[in-house]
Amino acid sequence: MKRFIILILFAYIFLMFSNAFGTLRPVSEPEISTATSWDVQSSGMLWVGYDLNGNGSTNYYTVRIVLDAYYSKDTAQVIKDNNPMCPVFFIDYDLDRYYYITAPKPIYYAFDLDEDGHWDLMFKDVMEDGVNGNEQFYDSPSKKYKKEAITELPLS
Repeated sequence: MKRFIILILFAYIFLMFSNAFGTLRPVSEPEISTATSWDVQSSGMLWVGYDLNGNGSTNYYTVRIVLDAYYSKDTAQVIKDNNPMCPVFFIDYDLDRYYYITAPKPIYYAFDLDEDGHWDLMFKDVMEDGVNGNEQFYDSPSKKYKKEAITELPLS
């Protein structure tokens, strides 16, 4: 009986770890300077797009909360110096700029695997601590993927 319990315990541990290592996870966010696009949504979120496979199409997105937004005549460097941990995005106008100060780390990561403009996979980072393994599958907005079927990224 003791061997049977130990065998069951080892099988459970093996299945737990094999599932964890086989689960698809988002990749670390590239340098923001390499972004292909960004856009502020009416929800107060800022989407930043990246081209992970270098073919000229955006296929990876990070989603951040916009913490503050305002007009200022200050330079971008002054605004960045005043918000050292937060990414700063801005739009140039004739006499001033409109700045968006965002959360330091994304709250969502999204893949557009077939590069058709619709997100295929989304992961949520509840702790907003960057990609470190605690992200969770959130949704498949395109409805092309189910959580159970995701094992690797088909990015080429």
